[in-house]
Amino acid sequence: MNHSSSSAPAQTPSLRAGLIGSNTCTAAGITAHGNAPVLVLCRRLLAAGLDPDQAMEVYRGATLALRVRSIGEAAELEINSKGTAFVARRAVRTARTARFPEPALADHWTDWPAATDGGAP
Repeated sequence: MNHSSSSAPAQTPSLRAGLIGSNTCTAAGITAHGNAPVLVLCRRLLAAGLDPDQAMEVYRGATLALRVRSIGEAAELEINSKGTAFVARRAVRTARTARFPEPALADHWTDWPAATDGGAP
């Protein structure tokens, strides 16, 4: 019995990326810079049309530093605000809601600055 042929799909070899310094990563002729350069690179690779299921191995010199299971998954991540974990990437960042004074307090500012000289400079 010949077991050399298998019904399992062939896996695509991992893409090889290079990490340069702490803020640059390059693969497939694309270079990315940032605080999380591997994640930025994954987004750029997707934008260039690579398969989101593509795996990637990131090397610093000859040392394997990181394995990315899928560039599509990694593209949807960012580093949390404490720099200690990954979180889902938000498309639009929002600021905290500004608090405005109560309408009754705002009425006191309607005449400010007071024009005592008829508005002449």
